This record gives sequence, C-alpha cells and structure tokens, in this order.
Amino acid sequence: MTEKQEPLARGDIPALLRKMAVPGVLSQILLLLYNMVDRIYLGRLNDGGMALLAVGLCLPITYLFNAVAFLFGQGGAARAMIKLGSGDRDEAERIMGNSVLAILVSGAIMTVFLYIYAEPVMCLLGAGEASIDAAVSYMRIYSLGAIAIMGYMGFLQFVISQGATRQAMYYVISGAVLNVVLDPVLIFLCNMGVSGAAIATVLSQLLIAVFSIRFLAGRKSKLRLKLKNMAPRKTLLKIIFSLGFSPFLMQITEAVLTVVTDASAQKYGGDISALGMTLAVSLSMAIWMPSNGINQGAQALLSYNYGARAYDRVRQTVKTLMKYQLLFFGIMTAALELFPGGFIRIFTSDPAVIREASWIVRVNTAGFFVLPIQTVFQQIYLSTGQEKSSLAMVIIRKLVLHIPLLFLLPLIMKNKVLAVVLAETISDVVSVAVTSVHFVPAFYKKLDRLESAC
Repeated sequence: MTEKQEPLARGDIPALLRKMAVPGVLSQILLLLYNMVDRIYLGRLNDGGMALLAVGLCLPITYLFNAVAFLFGQGGAARAMIKLGSGDRDEAERIMGNSVLAILVSGAIMTVFLYIYAEPVMCLLGAGEASIDAAVSYMRIYSLGAIAIMGYMGFLQFVISQGATRQAMYYVISGAVLNVVLDPVLIFLCNMGVSGAAIATVLSQLLIAVFSIRFLAGRKSKLRLKLKNMAPRKTLLKIIFSLGFSPFLMQITEAVLTVVTDASAQKYGGDISALGMTLAVSLSMAIWMPSNGINQGAQALLSYNYGARAYDRVRQTVKTLMKYQLLFFGIMTAALELFPGGFIRIFTSDPAVIREASWIVRVNTAGFFVLPIQTVFQQIYLSTGQEKSSLAMVIIRKLVLHIPLLFLLPLIMKNKVLAVVLAETISDVVSVAVTSVHFVPAFYKKLDRLESAC
C-alpha cells in the first residue's frame, strides 16, 4: 500500500469524511450559487420576472447535464476506487479514461442538439410568448458550455475520490469567485441580461473543468489520465454505465418532474403559483445539492474500503455519513419551515409571490427530516457497486410513487396546487419507510455474508 493510499485504508473515518466532503459540498454549493446569484441579479432587471422565469425554465437542462456527469463521473469514480482498493491500478486508470471520454463526447452531442433546437426545446419546457426570447438566448449560450458544465461535475469527482481535497477546494473557490465577479459585469455593465448570466456560468465552470483535467493528467494524481486509456472499451463503458445509471435516472426524473410540476402549478394556479413553485424548488436545492456533496465525499471511503474488504471501515463510514446527513437535513429543513418568507425575499419582493411560495416551501420540505435514510443508502449501494439496489430505490421513490401521485392527487383533492406539492412529500415519506424496512437490513446482511466468507 502506498503512502498516498494509506489514509483511505487507515485514517480516522470522521476526520477523513469531513475533509473529503468539503470540496464536494463546495462544488454543489457553487452550482447552487450559480443559479441563485443569476436569479438575484436577474430579479433586479426591469423585466426581472420574465428573466427569472426564463432561467427557471432551463432548470431541467441543468438536471440533464448533471445526469450525464453523474452517469459517467460517479459511476466511473466509484468503480475506479473499488478497483484501486483491490490493487488493480491499471484497470482503475482505464475506467477513468473511458469516463472522461464519455463525458466529452456526450457534452459535444448535447451542445449541437440544444443549440440547433433551442427554441422548440424551450417551448416544450413551457416557455410562452413573453419568456421565449430570453429563454432561448440563455439556453443557446448555456448549451455551448455543456462540456464545461458536465466536465466540472464529472472530472472533479475523480479529483475528490482520490482524496485531493485541497486542490478540489481551490478549483471550486476559483470558479465561484469568477462567477460572482462576471455576473454583475455582464448582466448590468455590458447590458447582456440573461445572456450575460449564462456566459458567466459557463466560463466559471470551464475554469474548474480545466483545472481538474490538469490535475488528473499530472504527477500528483493517484490515477493518471493518459490518452491510451481513453480509447473506448465497450466492456468498461458498460460497467461505468450500469453503476452510474442510478444517479443518472435520479437527475432525469427530477428534470421531468420539474417540468410536469411547473406545468401543473401553472395550470391550476396561474403564473403566481408557477413562480412560487420555481422558487420553492430553488430553495429545496439549497438542501439537496450540499447533501450530494457530502455523499460524494463518502464515496471514495466506501468504494475503496469495500474493494479492500475492510468491512468494519465500511460500517463506520455508513454510521458517520448518516449522522452528518441527518444533522444537515434537520438544520436546513427547520430553517425553511420556520422562515420561508425570509429566504424567498432574496429573489423577489412581490408580496403575492412571497405568500404563495411560502406555503409551497413548507409543504414541499415537510418530509425532508427523514429523507437522509433514503439518500444515504442509495449512495451506499452505488459506492459499493450494487447498482441494481441503488436503481430500485430511485424507481420506487420517483417512478412508482412521485409521478403517479402527481397525476392522481389533483383528481381527488379540491386544492389542486396543494395536491401537486403534496405528491413529493408523500413519496419522500413512503420511500423512506420502504428503505428502512428492506434496503437497510439487506445491506448489513450482505456485509455479514462477505465477512464470513473472508
């Protein structure tokens, strides 16, 4: 075992998890910051409402980019660290090379498609006559940065998974500073509006992607990115795809649900409810995205020690991760439940929107207190190469529960907007119950069997 690998195998688990979670949390906060800063500045324009709506309509595309980045980034990083933990460095580097190639090719394809078909795509996502021009302008520039945006999320995952937390943190902070500086300059001083917000986001994330690639190709990286390992291998891509499909499906279903939920809110409650729903989703991302960063920090510990058959350390990582996530969700959910109006005023001062969004936020986040049980074990199954169980958890929560409830509840409830919001809350609580009864015991039983076989 090399000196660089030893902390993953022997270091203090809580200290390692805190250290490795920092860049993951920062990267997710940065992505959230891009969206929030854009909205804060755009909301101050003369036609701020339409600008906010235009950016909100592009949110499903953000989910799409994240989905592909997670498909090849998380799936590849988890499989690579399992191989590294078992001592097969060459295979781990081949997995990373194929993951990087897949991200680059996917980004190029999506850039071409979304740039050419920006207008019909935005119409499909709900843009009307008032918002279509701003939405298309934002989307065309945003699509040009597909490789940068996906690369930022995917490449950085390989940096974090190796324990290079200091480098990852520097990259993320550099991108955040660049975005904060560019946003007001391009939006106001250059009078570019939503186009300026898109350019600032793309350039900031491009900076992080370039830094990450330079690190992975350099001598400080445990897994070296080499051109020969980027030659496509069908078997490796299939392995990466199978493990990354769970987070991919999670992001895709979130994109679909965002579109359907916004459309339903618009149908049953008009523009005020639609904007209230958009702001509620934006605020819920303040919980989801840092939480994803914490899980990303735990992935390397789980994958490496699972591959090394250090099952006691796997158990300790699970316990520590659950404790941190329950604490984080508890604090953040309580803040949104108690003071929703204060957070909504960050984006708008319209009293009608604040009133509508406040109750939507409270209902939407009501089930978040117990949700870490679901999200943590979904990450655990992903990190330990058990893709079928991880995928099953996504399917139960989103496809079996949330989507059907989204259509069923408005048929049986008088308050249609409330029915739309309740669909997610009910699916969250029920899926946690299923996870607690089935998936949690199943994971520990498998660990017991593996230990007995050693």
